[in-house]
Amino acid sequence: MTESEFIDAVDALRARRPELTRIEAGLLAAPHLGLSPDTRSFARVFDLAHAHVLRALARLDEAGLVAVTERDPRSQRTRFAPTDAARGLLAEAA
Repeated sequence: MTESEFIDAVDALRARRPELTRIEAGLLAAPHLGLSPDTRSFARVFDLAHAHVLRALARLDEAGLVAVTERDPRSQRTRFAPTDAARGLLAEAA
């Protein structure tokens, strides 16, 4: 996966769902493109505050687009997976 493929996926998701922030679209695209589906790694790779990534993940969870699969209570590292709704959105955006 190249940087441009990631950016294209984020842009395609936002074209389908303009209410998504870039971080939210990035979180949805990450597991689809084989990037680690965990918030701490995502924050580190994209030089973002982990708290911002956690807030974006919470909004995606509320929207039914991701399911939290594991959360470390000490570090707040959260692993997640796209729901069927997100997989459908990703397929439409492809």
